[in-house]
Amino acid sequence: MTQTDLKMPQFSRPRCGIYFPVLKRFVDLVVSFLGIILLIILFPFIAIAIKTDSPGPVIFSQLRIGKNMRPFKMYKFRTMLKDAESMIDQLPPDDTSPFLQRENDPRVTRVGAFLRRYSLDEFPQFWNIIKGEMSFIGPRPFIKTEIEQLTPEHLRRLLIRPGLTGYAQINGRNDLSLKGRMEKDLYYVDHITMRLDIIILTKTIWVTFTSKGAY
Repeated sequence: MTQTDLKMPQFSRPRCGIYFPVLKRFVDLVVSFLGIILLIILFPFIAIAIKTDSPGPVIFSQLRIGKNMRPFKMYKFRTMLKDAESMIDQLPPDDTSPFLQRENDPRVTRVGAFLRRYSLDEFPQFWNIIKGEMSFIGPRPFIKTEIEQLTPEHLRRLLIRPGLTGYAQINGRNDLSLKGRMEKDLYYVDHITMRLDIIILTKTIWVTFTSKGAY
């Protein structure tokens, strides 16, 4: 799962200190191992809730596009009906929401809405971080059809690993327009530092508890 027909334009690499990638990877591993421990504790309770609420698998996996256009399989707790992807064409058009994220999506289950509200559905992605496919902080990964809608300039967001949380998530989350989300993602790419990562981590905790823009 290392090839895609998408082509990555040539961009200059993000400016950061020579040791920053190593430090960022170290932090990713430490945070992810702690996250995995918490995931192991919560997994039985979340799994039972998901299975009781609706039929289907506990874990949902989907092909996403990562750094330098490399596809990878991203994991989440299932928050929608089992056949949600086949129901996309039945959804009413919504020009106010970028791509497929929308408020009051009828495919989202009751347990799924709770998991999304507090970002518990994202916990399995700690495994993606350990594998090196994602980082704890970075632009959220998109599916192929979403990537195909981006301009060449927007593809600069793929110069770095996608993240479990990011600058867009602390500045509007799903309430952002596509343009707003791209502006936040590219700001992070252009200003990536450990100081900014610490700010994003701190604000992520607050945004998660307030659940603003989560759907």
